Amino acid sequence: MTDPRLLALVDGDSIAYWKTLGVQLQEATVGEAQLRLPMQPGLGTFGRAEVMHGGAISSLVDAAAATAVRTLRREDEPPWRGLASTDLNVSYLDAATTDVVASARVLRSGRSIAFVAVDVRDANGSLVAVGRVTLAIRRRE
Repeated sequence: MTDPRLLALVDGDSIAYWKTLGVQLQEATVGEAQLRLPMQPGLGTFGRAEVMHGGAISSLVDAAAATAVRTLRREDEPPWRGLASTDLNVSYLDAATTDVVASARVLRSGRSIAFVAVDVRDANGSLVAVGRVTLAIRRRE
């Protein structure tokens, strides 16, 4: 269950790109996050409108990873300047034809870098993609 204190740290409502894609925060706990991306006509791939484009899935992986890292910021710490993905790898395992949910888990985090694993599953629970993301944490000094 999402800890209400984390919602202010995550603040997905202020991310215009999330709104464009339709990304929705499902759950957030310290070091973990789940984001949902509803299948919609604008996300279909070339020649197969019913299959979600890999770029949309990749964006979801990136967003979920960053959200999981944001949950690590302590409440007494000033807001971070931001996060920047320095490495993003996505392996596509199956076509996604339904809504998908990305579950991200921070594997390791230091003061300036974090490593995150992400699983993406369709509405049937089938694994459609896995990702690994490295993020630079840009703190205020």
